Amino acid sequence: MKNRSSKIQARQLQPAGCVRRLQPAGRVRQHIKSALLAAGAIATATLMAAFTAGCGEEPTVMTTPETITTSTAAPYQRQTIPFFKGITEPRPTAWKEMANDYERLRRDGFNTVTLSPPVLITQRAGGPPRVILEGAAGSVPGNAEDLHREGFGIFISPTTDAAGFEPQLETSDAILRQLTEDTIQWAETAEAAQAELFAPLADYNLALGTETANRWSAEVLPLVRQKYKGDIVARVVPDVNITVKGAGAVHDYELLDFRGYDYLMLYVQPYGSTFDPARFDLYVDELIKQANAIAQRDGLKGILLEFGGWREEAGVDTVDGPVLGEGGQAVLAERMIQIALPQTKGIFWRGWTLPGRGARDHMVEDSLRMGWK
Repeated sequence: MKNRSSKIQARQLQPAGCVRRLQPAGRVRQHIKSALLAAGAIATATLMAAFTAGCGEEPTVMTTPETITTSTAAPYQRQTIPFFKGITEPRPTAWKEMANDYERLRRDGFNTVTLSPPVLITQRAGGPPRVILEGAAGSVPGNAEDLHREGFGIFISPTTDAAGFEPQLETSDAILRQLTEDTIQWAETAEAAQAELFAPLADYNLALGTETANRWSAEVLPLVRQKYKGDIVARVVPDVNITVKGAGAVHDYELLDFRGYDYLMLYVQPYGSTFDPARFDLYVDELIKQANAIAQRDGLKGILLEFGGWREEAGVDTVDGPVLGEGGQAVLAERMIQIALPQTKGIFWRGWTLPGRGARDHMVEDSLRMGWK
């Protein structure tokens, strides 16, 4: 932004009745004209006026060169965040509301916000059409800028999961080509926004199945690296049926190759019809140890966890776990943070204003705020 300041100084006293008249300062004007002819540039100067002092006095001309100062705010540079304390809002329509809650998010101890724009897969890809409007995607840069300005890190993670759509894709060659194109575009957006984290596709083993996910990841990851220079996250879900062991599960994340990523991120929530805190503690602890071993195997910096739980049946999402109530949701957060904090590089709560799950104005918000301390 350019700020212009000029000051005309006239120190000559005028006798009463004399008329003040502006007249060109010829010498200064000729100097500027010469400079323009010689250099072909715009000269920065202010032509000062002269006062014609009547009553026989000679006019006095004083000139003060105009100063043009250019102050450009330094572009945002991605932060180095030692431990990610994150919040995710799955509904794009609520992102602006979440961004406006920055003071409250800061008070609650959050330092990172996840934005998961729906990936557009249309009839251009052939096969069964899957149309998701792009309007929400267009709001990512603005929301990221607002949150960055308030000191939050940003995690951009495109997703195939949206209200009214199943996350699983028809994995034809055309669909995968379109998915790759969308992912590369989001990698460019993440780099332009200087996002702290980027995931090529949220829960990609669920969206594609283990075998296809491995093949697609190997192809897209080098392309993403060319566009995005921050930390890249392999965002997956563990086996939904936790009683299934071994390599037989179709979404078995242990079979994926995570070499080339920076972090491994798992989504965890209670499953089944009831919530048994003690059993859930054992499951989470075992899962974290297994994930850390896999991260070490493939040379990653560590693991991240996203978790959440249903307080009540509300909204349009399918209730895919036990209904915990206010107290149960708060207990879930307390126990998860206690177990995961010393074993991970970051923890994200799923839902800020999300119906039936969101933290704002509920007991779980207090549990999260106290848990970081």
